[in-house]
Amino acid sequence: MDNNGYSGSTDKAVELEPLRPPTRPPTVGSGSGTATGEFENAAAVAATVVGLPPHHQQQQQPSGQDPYAGRSSKERARDEARKILQSHPIMTNFRNISKPTVGSAVTLADSEPGWAVIDGDIGGHGYNETKVDLIAVPCPGADPLHPWTCDPVTDSDFGSLEKPGSPKSTRPPYVWIQQGIRNKEPMIRVLVYKHRGLREGINIDMLAVDLLDQVLQIRQGVRPSRPLFFIAHSIGGLVVKRALLKAHEDSRYKDIRNNCHGVGFFATPHRGSSYMSMRNLRESVRELLHLQRPLPNSLINQLKVNSNNPWLDKVHEQFVDIASELRIWSFYETIDSELSNTGADFASEVKFTAPLVSVKSALLELAREDVFAIDNSHANIASFGPNNISTMHDFLEDLHTAVLKAKSLSKHVHHPLRLKDHVKVEIVGFYEDSDPESDSTTRLYATKTQLGQYLQKGAEPFLQDRLSKVQHKRHLLTRAFTLKSSTVITETDDDDGTGPSSGVDSDASSMGSFSAPSLIVDHVSSTGPDLIHPELFGQFGAAHHAKKKITWIHVPFNNPIWAKEVIKRIEETRGQNLQKLLSREHWQSKQVQGLQAQSQPSFFKPCACLVPADAGLPVSPFSTPSVDRRISLLPSPRCIYIYLPYLHFDTYCNIIRRRKLIEKRLDHGRAKPVPEYVEQLESLELKVIWEYIGFDPPLNCRRTLDQFAYPSLKDTHARDDDQMLYKLTKHDQSAHNEKAHSKFSVDPPSRKSAVTSVCTAKGSDHDKEEYDDTCSEDESEFDFECDVKDGKLLMVDQLWLWAIDNDTLATFFPKRESSPKEGTLFQQADLRNIVYNELNGDLTGRTDNALDLAAFTVLHAVMAFVELSTHKDLDIFRIFEEAIGLLAERMTQNMRRFRTQNFISTSIDDLDDDDSGRTLSIKERHKRELEKAEKENRENTSALLELRDMEDELSTLLRLFETQEGVVNQLKEIYNNPSLKEITKNGQGYLDKAMDYLTEYKQLTSEMVKRVETTKKDYEKMLEMAQRQAQVDEVRWSRLQTELAASQNLSVMIFTTFTVIFLPLSFFTGIFGMNTREWHEAGADPDNPDGSSTIPTLGYIGAIALPVSFFLIFTSLVAAFSSRVQGVCKKLFKATTGKIKHGYRAIKVEARKIEPERNKMRKQRKEAMRKRAREEEKARRQKELSYDFWADVMNARHERHQIPDVNKHDF
Repeated sequence: MDNNGYSGSTDKAVELEPLRPPTRPPTVGSGSGTATGEFENAAAVAATVVGLPPHHQQQQQPSGQDPYAGRSSKERARDEARKILQSHPIMTNFRNISKPTVGSAVTLADSEPGWAVIDGDIGGHGYNETKVDLIAVPCPGADPLHPWTCDPVTDSDFGSLEKPGSPKSTRPPYVWIQQGIRNKEPMIRVLVYKHRGLREGINIDMLAVDLLDQVLQIRQGVRPSRPLFFIAHSIGGLVVKRALLKAHEDSRYKDIRNNCHGVGFFATPHRGSSYMSMRNLRESVRELLHLQRPLPNSLINQLKVNSNNPWLDKVHEQFVDIASELRIWSFYETIDSELSNTGADFASEVKFTAPLVSVKSALLELAREDVFAIDNSHANIASFGPNNISTMHDFLEDLHTAVLKAKSLSKHVHHPLRLKDHVKVEIVGFYEDSDPESDSTTRLYATKTQLGQYLQKGAEPFLQDRLSKVQHKRHLLTRAFTLKSSTVITETDDDDGTGPSSGVDSDASSMGSFSAPSLIVDHVSSTGPDLIHPELFGQFGAAHHAKKKITWIHVPFNNPIWAKEVIKRIEETRGQNLQKLLSREHWQSKQVQGLQAQSQPSFFKPCACLVPADAGLPVSPFSTPSVDRRISLLPSPRCIYIYLPYLHFDTYCNIIRRRKLIEKRLDHGRAKPVPEYVEQLESLELKVIWEYIGFDPPLNCRRTLDQFAYPSLKDTHARDDDQMLYKLTKHDQSAHNEKAHSKFSVDPPSRKSAVTSVCTAKGSDHDKEEYDDTCSEDESEFDFECDVKDGKLLMVDQLWLWAIDNDTLATFFPKRESSPKEGTLFQQADLRNIVYNELNGDLTGRTDNALDLAAFTVLHAVMAFVELSTHKDLDIFRIFEEAIGLLAERMTQNMRRFRTQNFISTSIDDLDDDDSGRTLSIKERHKRELEKAEKENRENTSALLELRDMEDELSTLLRLFETQEGVVNQLKEIYNNPSLKEITKNGQGYLDKAMDYLTEYKQLTSEMVKRVETTKKDYEKMLEMAQRQAQVDEVRWSRLQTELAASQNLSVMIFTTFTVIFLPLSFFTGIFGMNTREWHEAGADPDNPDGSSTIPTLGYIGAIALPVSFFLIFTSLVAAFSSRVQGVCKKLFKATTGKIKHGYRAIKVEARKIEPERNKMRKQRKEAMRKRAREEEKARRQKELSYDFWADVMNARHERHQIPDVNKHDF
C-alpha cells in the first residue's frame, strides 16, 4: 500500500451492483480495465477515490461530548454531508476493492488514462438516455473525483434527487457534477476523466493527446454531431486547451473540434503560476492538490509565467483565436492557499498564504467570457462549497442554456465554407527593370493565389512561378511576332496567370469580379522587320529574383485573424522576429471591439507608429529577405504600421443584406454548423462575416458613416436609413430584374429541395430522426432579397498597412463587391484598383521601397473616393452643395410667399366661399386655415430636420478628415526621422499631397457647415415669424368668435327678458287656472249639491307636486355632478342598447335568409367599395405620415418658372 491508499490497477472501474449492462462497453485506455455504464455504480467511488484528508475524517469525540458543540448550522450540515458521503455502503465496497496490498508492483503512477466515472448512457431509457457529453478533467496526478467533491454541499442545494431509473440508495449524495448537472439537464452524460500517472518527462502535449484519444474512443458509434462540453480544474484546463488546439490541427479529431460547444475553467493558470512552478514548493503543492506525486520538472517548466515561457503564451494566443465558437466560463479563487517549503533543502520550514493562480492568470480576457469569483481556495474551487451555492446555480443555469442551444444546433447539417480556398491573396513583386532604354526603373509582376496556399508556402514560390511563366510566354512571342521600334502589345492574361512581362504584369484571371488592366508595354530597340532572336531578349527579359525591390501582399478583408497569420507567414519567410507587431502595445491596445449583440462593428484606432529594429540588425535600404527557417529567428527589423479610416460607399440593398445576415448569425450563436443557404451564397463577403463575426477579435466589417460617428449607439439602423446621400440618390428598381440578376439571391425552392435531399440521404433511421428538424428550420427560407428603393450610402472603410523594413508591404482593406451589371457604378473608387492603375500608368520615380509604396497607398486612400469617382451619385461635395442650395432657395420662396400671402381678411366675401362657391361656416374656415398652416409648418420643420442631418453628416466627414490628417502627420514625423529621411523622399512628397487634399476637403466641408448653419438660422427665424403670425391669426379668430358670441348673447338676453316678464304671469296663470276646490263656491258643483266635491284642494296638489319636484331636481343634480351615478347610468344604457342591438342582428340575420340574391350582391358591392375607400384613405394618411421632403423638393424643381408681376409692364 502506498501513501495515497491505492493498490492494484486503478484504471479498473468498479461495478458494485448488478444493474443493467451498458449498451456499449465503455472501456477506454489500455484495455486492462472496464468502466461501468452508469454512475449508479461508478460514481459511488467519490469519497474513496478522493482520499479525504485527515481533517475531513470524522474525529473521535470523548464520550458524552457533543461533536457539534460550538459549530454553526452550516458547519454541522457540511460535516454531516462528509459523514454520509464516507459511510455510504457503496463507498465501503469500493474502498475494499481499491485498497492496494503491501508490495504491490502496480501503483497509480503506472496507470493508463481512462474514465473514472461514466454517468448516463446512449440509447438507454428515461433518465439514462443522454444526448450531450460533459467531460470533467481534473488536475494531472490528482484523484479523478477529488476536485469536484472535496468541499461538498448539502443535498437540499440540488433540489429533488429522485429521478426515473435512478434509485436513491445507489446514488452518492453531494456530488455536484452528478446531482447538480444531471438534475438541471438530465440529457447530459457526465464523464470523469482520469489522467495517466505522473512521471518525469510527461508534459501537457502528451496529456492532451491522451485526452483526445480517450474522447475519440468513448464517442465511437455515436452521432458525430453529438455536443461536447468540458470542465477542467487547475492544470487540467491547460490540457483541455492544448487538446482543442490539436483537434484543430489534426483532421482525426475534427468531430471533437466541430462539436465542442463550451469549456469551464476552474482556476486554470492560462498565463502560468509562479508558485506552482517553484521547485521548493513541489511537496506543498502536492499536499494541497492531493497529487499522487510532486509535479515533474517537465510540467513545472510549462507553468512558468509568460515572460519566461513563450510556449504557454503561444498556447494562450492560439486558443483565443479558436475560442469564438465556445462558451467560456472562468472561475478564479478568492481565498489564499497555505504553502510551505516542506521537503525542500532548507534549514527551517517557512509557511505563508498566497493565491496559487492569480486572477489575471485565471482569466482569458475574452469578450464573451463569463467570469465567476469563487469564495474558496485553489484546491476546493471546483467543488464550489457551501459559500458559493448561488454561483453554482448561476453556472448550472448558463450550462443548461448552452446545452439547449447546442442540442438545437446539432440538428443542423454542417456545410463547410472553406474560405481560405476562396479568398484570394494578391502578391505583387516590384523588380528593377533590366531594359536600359526604359523610362521606368521598376517592373511589376502580380499574381493571385488562395489564402490557404499562401499561408503554407509564402509569397516567393508564387512570384517565381509567375516569372517563369512570363519568361516562357515571352519566348513564344519572340518566335511568333515581328516587333518594330516601340511596339505596344495589348493582351489579357490567361487563366493560370501567365502573360508577358510589362510595366505591370498581373494575373487578370484571379481578379475576382473585375479585370485589372494588363497593358503590356515593352520598349524594344528593333533594327527592322526582322524576327527578334532569343539572344536579343535578355535585355528586356523577365526580372531576376535577386533584383526584386518590393513584395506587396494584399488581402481584401479587415480580418484580424488573417492579419496575424499573414504577419507570421512573413516572419517565417524572412526569418526575422515580428512578434512586436502583435504585442499588446501595437495590436490588442489598438482594437476597439463593438457590441456584437448591438450589431456595432469593431475597428482599430487610427494611428501610424514606428517599431524600431532590434539592436544589432543592419538596416539596408534595399535588403533582400533572408529565408531562414531556423528555430531561432533573426532580430526584428524596422516596421511601420498604419491604421487609417477612409471614405467609400455601398448600396442600400447590400447594407440590408449585411444587416440581415449579422442578425441571423447572432441568433445562430456560433458559425458552425453552417446552414446551407449561407454556403450557397455567392457573396464572399457575407460568408466571411458569418464565419468570423464572432471571433475575438472579430472581423472588422465595413462601417457606415453613422457607425463611424456613433460607435457606442445600440445600433444605427434608423440613422443609416435616413442618410443624406441615400435620400438624394435613392430610386425605384424593378423587383423582377433584382431577383433575376441579384448576385446575392438564393432560390428558396432549390434550398428546400437540397435540404430535403440531405435529410432523405441519411443511411439509418436514427440519423433521419436526428436530422428531421433541419428540413423545417426557418433558416432554409432565409432570403437576402430586399424589396426597397436602392441608393448609395457613405461608408468608412479601414486601411491596415504594415511596412516591414524597406522591401515588404502587407495591406488589408475591404473590396466592395459589385457586378458589371451596375454599369458606370461598377468598381467606382475601389482603392486596390486605383493604386494598381496608378502604378500601371507610370512607375518612374514613384516607389523605390516599401515606405514609398505605403505613402502612395495612404495618399490614394485619402483622395480616391472624392477625386476619382466618376459616377454622378458619388460626387458627395457637389451633392451636398446642391442640397444646401435647394434648401436655401426653398427658404427664399417661403419667405416671399410669407410676405405676399393674404391672412385672414376681415371681409367675409374673401373667405366665405370654397372652390364650388359654397359659403363656408366659421368652423370650416378655421379648419382650412389650420390645414394650410400645418402643411407649411411640416415643410419648414422637415427642411430644418434635413439641415440638422446634413450638418451632422458634414461634421462627421470633417471629423474623418481630421482623423486622417492626424495619421498622415504621424507618418510624416516618422518619415522625417534622420534614419528614414533620405530613403523616403518620394513618400514625403505623397504625404504632402495627401495633406493638401485633406486641407482642401476640410475647407470645403467647413464652408458647407457654415452655410448649413446660416440656412438653418434663416429657417428658425421664419418659423418664429410664422409662429407670431399664427398668434395674430389666432387673435383675429378669437375676436371673430367673440363678436359672434356677443351677437348670440344679445339674442339670449332678449329671450331672457321676455322670460322674466312673462314668467310670473305664467306662474299665476297656472295656479289660478287649476281646477281646485278653493276656487269653487260651496254648492257650486251641480253633481254634488250637498257640498261633498271630488275636486282636489291646493293642499292636496302641493303635497304631491312639491315632493316629486324636489326629488326630480335632486336626482338631476346628483346625476349631473356624481361620476358614480353617471357610470351606473352608462352601464344600464349599454346593457339596454346591447340587448336591442342583439335583437336587431338576430332579426337582420333572419331577414337575409329571405332576402333576394340581387339585393345581397348589391350590398356586397357597396361593402367592397366602402372597404376600398377605407384602405385608400388609410394609405393616404400613411403616405402623409411618411412625408418625403426631398421628393417634393425635386418635383418643385420641374415646375415652370413664372415671371413675377412686378417685372412686367403696367398696362
